[in-house]
Amino acid sequence: MHKKPFIHVFHFSFLFIVLFCGSFTFAQSNFLPLEALSQQEAKTAFGIHSPSFKGVPEAVHYDLKYHRLEWEINPEVRYITGKVTSYFEPVVTNFSTIFFDLSDSLTVDSVMYHGAAVPFSRPGQDVLQINLPAVVTSGTLDSISVLYQGTPDQTNHPGAFVQSSHNGDAIIWTLSEPYGAKNWWPCKQDLNDKIDSIDVLVTTPKKYKVASQGLLVNTIENGNDKTYHWKHRYPIAAYLISVAITNYAEFSQSVNLSQGTLPVLHYIYPEDSLNSYSKLLFTPSVMIMFDTLFGPYPFMNEKYGHAQFGWGGGMEHQTMSSMYHFDSPLIAHELAHQWFGNKITCNSWTQIWLNEGFATYATGLTYQHLIPNWWKAWRETTLQHIVSLPDGSVYCEDTTSVNRIFDSRLTYKKGAYLLRMLEWKLGANTFYQGIRNYLNDNSLSYNYATTQQLIDHLELQSGLDLTEFFNDWYYGEGYPSYQLHWEQNASVADFTVYQTTSHPSVDFYEMPIPIYVKGQGMDTTLVFDHTYSGESFAANLPFTIDSVFFDPELWLISGNNNMVSVSEIENNRVLYCYPNPVNHLLTVYMPVKMENLQIYDVIGNKIAPSYHWVSQDQVKIDFSKMSPGIYVIEVTTSKGIIRKKINKNN
Repeated sequence: MHKKPFIHVFHFSFLFIVLFCGSFTFAQSNFLPLEALSQQEAKTAFGIHSPSFKGVPEAVHYDLKYHRLEWEINPEVRYITGKVTSYFEPVVTNFSTIFFDLSDSLTVDSVMYHGAAVPFSRPGQDVLQINLPAVVTSGTLDSISVLYQGTPDQTNHPGAFVQSSHNGDAIIWTLSEPYGAKNWWPCKQDLNDKIDSIDVLVTTPKKYKVASQGLLVNTIENGNDKTYHWKHRYPIAAYLISVAITNYAEFSQSVNLSQGTLPVLHYIYPEDSLNSYSKLLFTPSVMIMFDTLFGPYPFMNEKYGHAQFGWGGGMEHQTMSSMYHFDSPLIAHELAHQWFGNKITCNSWTQIWLNEGFATYATGLTYQHLIPNWWKAWRETTLQHIVSLPDGSVYCEDTTSVNRIFDSRLTYKKGAYLLRMLEWKLGANTFYQGIRNYLNDNSLSYNYATTQQLIDHLELQSGLDLTEFFNDWYYGEGYPSYQLHWEQNASVADFTVYQTTSHPSVDFYEMPIPIYVKGQGMDTTLVFDHTYSGESFAANLPFTIDSVFFDPELWLISGNNNMVSVSEIENNRVLYCYPNPVNHLLTVYMPVKMENLQIYDVIGNKIAPSYHWVSQDQVKIDFSKMSPGIYVIEVTTSKGIIRKKINKNN
């Protein structure tokens, strides 16, 4: 069956492309390969899964409204003394017990309720239980204060509360994602109840400065100490609350955005100030781009800021990202999180791609529009890492492993490329409008969201059913490989497109596929709606083809693709073996029947790994237990014997 192609032409209507593209050549020296970026941005490697209120189902029966967080912290000593006052409303009847997550390494001195001490207990791992003297009616606003102190645990949560130094000067900083907030303060560590607003008051020796959320509304000196009062009036998840305390140098910028002028505040190490200053000049340009693409900056009534810290990358703490360095990709990535991850937060770590996939995709947009010399490299390196292994889904099935939650190949890169493919499938204007609709949904803004809620907005905007797309690319594992055979007779070019998949969870990926053809000084991009392997298409062309390229702009996740003319198949007896080099599963394919297949090592010994025939023209060979080295695949057909070398990786 032949299908007529359509010519795919993109019309970008975003003014920022014209305004900003090429305007920041200085930033190109700050290129950071995505592999390094995602590894650095990946969060604290806590050793255990630590869900909220483990084993205490009734603990979530209240709605947090407000925290007043009062801490005494000296960055020269790894210790915290605190008073956390929480305002809450019960959401069930007969509410008389309230629970908080709090590490057993911290000592609770007292719990105050309506001015009087009330009993408390530590009934399970990292849980604080408080028994109220009377039932609080559902929907009634009430409050309670926990006074505590101690040295935060470093065994299970090594990165949540860190005391370190830079250039001989002391620093303490926090990083709570995903399970570390309870390590240093009594909280509700979950992904279903944002705190409506917070005040952060930190007392520290006055030679130090404190960075935190929102606006710095007051500083009070008291002898050798100073108290910094930060006020934040937007809903916030517990893991996005932070402090960073050291002898910061400080400078500020302002940026004109769609809803007004926003202050941008930078707290940086004095010894790095000159170098950091030049790099941070890039920040307003990225803010303008994201404000244009995704909609208004989510925290316009307050600020955006950076606080330098000692983790090997960055963390998107709300309105004050913590940063190890200030290279352009990391600035863009953490800033993008203010929309994706902070304004709207994934409602489960299984769907962390809603945070990290979007931020990585936005980093790619920064290359595309502000650092164009590195745009192709970003796409190439991202795809190379995605297809370096044959398995893995964007959906995070194992939230007990922090390494899996923040897997750079799957959560970051494959998640980002899933979005790039949606942009291709839906068209840029439809895609971005769907994303803006998602961000502006009153039920999701400053709240939590699911992948299905994102899908709903994209389907509503596009009119498409995306069920199969997400079943394949989000839940499914692996990627497709395309084999394209073509020939041209007069003005008619015929194409037959085969597809194999790297993992059995997906038998076929339906996608519109771009094929670029050129010849006689002319060219065009043909787009075919590929719905099954072996599907044929035809196109009338006003020139004779001399070259064919599959997906030259790298819109699709795919690997080990081959383009060959029918005459080459007939005359050269083409043998496909992919991926090559191989780690696990090798696919051997010929466009003709294979009568026999043998495998030899480099010195000619016949070997017999596990393999199975998919069809008469395709074989899957398991190389996972083979030693690294060179092997030879020998295939016998009616036209003779064909051999190909295979490189087995570690």
